[in-house]
Amino acid sequence: MSHLVQASAKEMEQLNNTLLESEQRYKSLFEHNPDMIYSMNMNGYITSVNPALVQTLGFSETDMLQAHALNFVCKKDHKRVVEHFRLAIHDKPQTFVTSIRKKDGSEIVCSITNIPIVVNQSVVGVYGISKNITWQKNAEEKIERLAFHDSLTGLPNRSQFEKRLREFVEENQHTKNKLAVMFIDIDHFKIINESLGHHIGDVVLKHVSKQLRQTIKGEDLLCRFAGDVFTLILPTLDKPGEVIDTANRIGEALKMPIYLDGQEYTVSASIGISIYPDDSMDADVLIKNADIALHKAKEKGRGKREFFTGEMNAFTLERLKLEGYLRKAIQKGELQPYFQPQLCMKTERITGFEALLRWNHPELGLVSPMQFVPLAEEIGLIDDIGRFVLFESCKQLRRWHDEGAHHLSISVNVSGRQFQRLSFVYEVKEALQTSGIPAECLHLELTESTMIHNVQYSISIMQELRELGVKLSIDDFGTGYSSLSYLKDFPVDSLKIDQSFIRHLSDDFFNTSDAAIIKAIIMMCEGLSLSTVAEGVETYEQLKLLREYGCHTAQGYIISKPMPANEAQLFLKEFLKMKNSTS
Repeated sequence: MSHLVQASAKEMEQLNNTLLESEQRYKSLFEHNPDMIYSMNMNGYITSVNPALVQTLGFSETDMLQAHALNFVCKKDHKRVVEHFRLAIHDKPQTFVTSIRKKDGSEIVCSITNIPIVVNQSVVGVYGISKNITWQKNAEEKIERLAFHDSLTGLPNRSQFEKRLREFVEENQHTKNKLAVMFIDIDHFKIINESLGHHIGDVVLKHVSKQLRQTIKGEDLLCRFAGDVFTLILPTLDKPGEVIDTANRIGEALKMPIYLDGQEYTVSASIGISIYPDDSMDADVLIKNADIALHKAKEKGRGKREFFTGEMNAFTLERLKLEGYLRKAIQKGELQPYFQPQLCMKTERITGFEALLRWNHPELGLVSPMQFVPLAEEIGLIDDIGRFVLFESCKQLRRWHDEGAHHLSISVNVSGRQFQRLSFVYEVKEALQTSGIPAECLHLELTESTMIHNVQYSISIMQELRELGVKLSIDDFGTGYSSLSYLKDFPVDSLKIDQSFIRHLSDDFFNTSDAAIIKAIIMMCEGLSLSTVAEGVETYEQLKLLREYGCHTAQGYIISKPMPANEAQLFLKEFLKMKNSTS
């Protein structure tokens, strides 16, 4: 009997030790956890808090114990938070985002997980585990803003302009109101940039945007469309002369002098105008017609304005001429891929090139891609041109591989129309087979708008391309939708940070918020296992900062401008020679 008593006592001692150890482990997890942890009873009153919660919110433990959890939640979220609590006590864990009030009156954004406390198979309360995600939400909001706003002037950008114009047109189809689209172009801005420098050009753009803001009504929408072109939508025309009055106010506002390096300057602007529904009932056509009117205004000299007229379509004769030249450009060998090197920030080696198309016409000279690529898309030539660039780029990479540069990759831009074509995957497969390059050495760059056009179809095509071994990249991140939710869904390997994000990274416009946004993008890419490529890097200071932030690859004029294949080959040799001499 005594043996049984001794055995029972020993077991009880072991059980007590186990319970004590378990309690100590729980207490350690609770008290030393960097996340904010608290428990609530079935009525939502706080029964325990950990040090992280006390330290973050600034309330004492006494202040928080027995207080209702809603006392610390912003009022607008009360109803939603109560519903999450109700589901949690019904044994359904919940994760949600809300704003939490600190003792000093400020608020932080938190991601909270509610977990039911189960004792003897019954829910007796709820644990709350909270993470402070304020910095992440701020970065996401800034990125979202950059998607639809110009970073220099703060105005809505082209994406926002086109989106809102379509919405206005749809609304006016029901209200029968007229609206006006105005294209405003700074006269001789190219001369300002070239003679005084891009920094002064930026100052002029900010001055113009400030003056234009002062001329418009509250419901009007002013945007920076591109370069030195601003757009203005007058969504409701109450009287026939309203457009002329607005154009006159713009002209007067721009007479305000601007002082640059001690010198007084004034600028003027040419204006092109189209009217809904007189000139078109389609948003894209209204844009095109306002642009045509703008070019006619500029032909007449500085500070002129022109309304679109049907006769202006004669202006398109020049465009038709360009179209005829473009249709023969491939056969005549006038189109040529240029190659811009990409530098690995860690190894300082050239790891690849991006193929960029150039058109050298015998009469017109070097035609800007901004001029002929949209035209090629509009007239259906972009498929043939895209195929040409893809195959030529793969062949050129094979030549470099054959010469010993096996580590190089090639990045090729894919247009929206090309990507959405059913035969695109087969085209890529054919380019790989014809050239004989490894699939992982081909990087296809897709724009955000291309993929979001048809999300499910885009994902299926991307998965097929990934199965081939091809690498995929999101190009010009920040200039389109920049949706982080889409970023998580798309099977991509890398993200190209648009140059507008880093343009002022190292000059007088540098500020901590610019740096924070870039860091946030890089950090989020790291969390999603995506590599990052910074494009448009122009200074050593930008290169240095991007390396410090953890960016993987850089591309831009500081490394090299785009160049023909033979010059790219010489560049590779010279770059390797320079690296060997300094190592």
